[in-house]
Amino acid sequence: MMGSRINGRVPYHVAVYLVDDILVDTGSHNKRRDLADYLSGRDVSVAVNTHHHLDHIGANKLLMERLKIPIFAPSLSVPIIAERQSIFPYQEGLWGCPEPCLVNPLSCTVNTKNCALKVLHTSGHSPDHAVFFLKERSWLFTGDEFITEKPNAARKNENIRQMLRVLRTLLDLAPESLMTSSGMIYRNGTAVLSRAIEYIGEMRERVRTMKNDGLSAEEMVVKLFGRETPLKTFTGGQFSRENFVQGFLK
Repeated sequence: MMGSRINGRVPYHVAVYLVDDILVDTGSHNKRRDLADYLSGRDVSVAVNTHHHLDHIGANKLLMERLKIPIFAPSLSVPIIAERQSIFPYQEGLWGCPEPCLVNPLSCTVNTKNCALKVLHTSGHSPDHAVFFLKERSWLFTGDEFITEKPNAARKNENIRQMLRVLRTLLDLAPESLMTSSGMIYRNGTAVLSRAIEYIGEMRERVRTMKNDGLSAEEMVVKLFGRETPLKTFTGGQFSRENFVQGFLK
């Protein structure tokens, strides 16, 4: 679990996972040295990124240079990771800005010493997103494609139809455990994904009804959740409940 303190607390954690000798994601740039220290002396043969977002690639360059760990990412992520990304002020405080580095494109599988991670290009949360499925254990590393059963906020430009498509793809794998980027691990993953799909379907119908009644997105937020999340102000509107509602209206 990795996170930076802001005003005395950690408002957002991101998780990385060490599976056999494979590291899934490398977390935030601000905490890259802590991760490198933790991994020093441990058996890590390769690291993989789920996608190019800052909180998933932050220690890439340090791990490559200090520990000589090769990094692999979805092919669409590779040119983005190779350049310095434009970031918002809140992202600088939470995660920092990763140094550009050259990583390798993922293939269909990533082999560990004792098993293999299957790579599925889901392209929901971001166009380059991939998830990793450890079939032998029925473990699914979801990245940001699934975080919670009942989401109530979203990034700008997220599309709920894409979200539903991805959730159904994940459900087809019938995973027993979901390893999320927040660090929350869900057991009985098939039931959890089924409930998430049902919840989003119900929310879609409620939004449709309110749209037909002439309500604005802001009014829908009040009807559905009572108020906006404080993250809207903290992120300058990049992450909000209004964005979640807008995702149904596209």
